[in-house]
Formats: sequence, C-alpha cells, structure tokens
Amino acid sequence: MIISLILLFSSIFEVSKPTSPEDWKLIQYVFDSSLNGSEIVVQCKNYYLTRVELCSLRPQTWLDDNVLSTMSDAVTLVKKKMKYPLNWYLPISFAENTDDPRKCISFAEKHRIKENYMLDLLCCEKLKKKVVEIWDSFAASSQSDWGDRRLHNLLVSLDFLFKDDIDQKYQNVWSFKDFRMERPSNVPQQPNGYDCGVYVIKFMVAPEEVTNPDFVFDSDNERLEVALRLLASDVNSCSDDLASKAEAYCEQRFGNCENLS
Repeated sequence: MIISLILLFSSIFEVSKPTSPEDWKLIQYVFDSSLNGSEIVVQCKNYYLTRVELCSLRPQTWLDDNVLSTMSDAVTLVKKKMKYPLNWYLPISFAENTDDPRKCISFAEKHRIKENYMLDLLCCEKLKKKVVEIWDSFAASSQSDWGDRRLHNLLVSLDFLFKDDIDQKYQNVWSFKDFRMERPSNVPQQPNGYDCGVYVIKFMVAPEEVTNPDFVFDSDNERLEVALRLLASDVNSCSDDLASKAEAYCEQRFGNCENLS
C-alpha cells in the first residue's frame, strides 16, 4: 500500500512521489512543530539533529548547516561499508575553518576529521586526475575570488594533513594545492536562494542523476527524500524508537492511519 504526502490534515510537502504508511507517520510526527523542538530525531556517529534542525527541510526554508554535516556523517558511515569507497563527505564545520589553514588543521586534528571522514587516499577518484571539480548550483551570484581563496586554503590544509601519506604512497612529490580547478558546465542551477543546501546534498548522494540532461529538480520532493533518508537510515540510532513514537502519535491524532490514502 502507498499513500500520498499531500496530506488530508496539514500540508507539509506537496509531492508527486508516493510514500509508505510508515514514512507518512514519521513525517507527521517529526514535523509537528508543537512537539519538543530539542528532541533528537537523527543520531549518527559524530552528529545529531533535533526536531527544530530537521524541520529546516520544510518547503522554501533555508537549510540548517547541521543537516548537511549530519548527512555527511550518515553517508560516510554507509560508504565505509563498501570495499572501495570513492568519495569523501566532509562536515560543513570543516569548510567553515578554511579561512586560516592553521586553524583548519587544528580543527581537523581535534575532531579527527581525517580518521572519521577521509578514507584511503588511493581510493579517492579525483586524485588520479589531480583535478578539483567545483559544483556550484548558484554560479551566477558566486563570489569567485572569495571562494577560490577558501578553496586554496582548504587544499593547503589537506597537504599538511596528508603529508605522511603522500610521502609513503606516491613516488612523485605532488601537492593538493597544485591541482587543476574545473567548473563543470552541466551542473544544474537553482532558481531560488533557499535550496543551496538541498542541492549540495543531491550532489553528494546522486551525482550521476543531477548531471543527466533530463534531470528536473523538484524542491519538495528532494526535501522529503532527504528527510526520509536521514530518519529511516540504518545508521540513525534513533530510527526504531522514532518509528514507535510516530506510530503512537498518529494513532492518537488520526486514529487508524492505515485507512488514509
């Protein structure tokens, strides 16, 4: 059985994709703003999300930075189970410290960014080409000088963090800061100012999909997908308890939820 998330009682997301009764109950419970805003609804290894933070996934809302960091945490935990993970997914807090490479390195060491998020250098796909691809969904309004400077500082920080690895694993001396920068022309562009974080997450989890010429971005669909990916994930230690709470909540508020369609 599938039901639509165009709700009978309150419209949270208006979407074309159907969803299961279990997902419907999760969304009803988590996005009820009258409930405790500080309740933790997503708990991964290094980051967690409260109800208030996750509710920034409501339509036409600026995304809380912690949603991005928690998604990075969740995706990294999933990818670590793969034999040859190809990408790193860094929390946004790491990028926020790139203005000063020394500060960035100190932050990375304190929070074990390398150990938690940066997998084997030899598995990282773009290293072979020595290319930095910049996927910018808002390219027309980007401050290129500021962004390029932050990127340079980030690459300098990576050189320091991985100096021993580079010396041991590569015969030819090279540097992250010497990588060629490319801005792919097929990166989809957002039509508004509030979907930046949602685009970033889409780039993280489905890069092949977004670069397909037929890809069409639907904000409500994508926001719902992000919410469910986090809430129902195997790496969310709150998921079982959350499902039980959502079941009880919907039974009390709506009665027999299985009859909704």
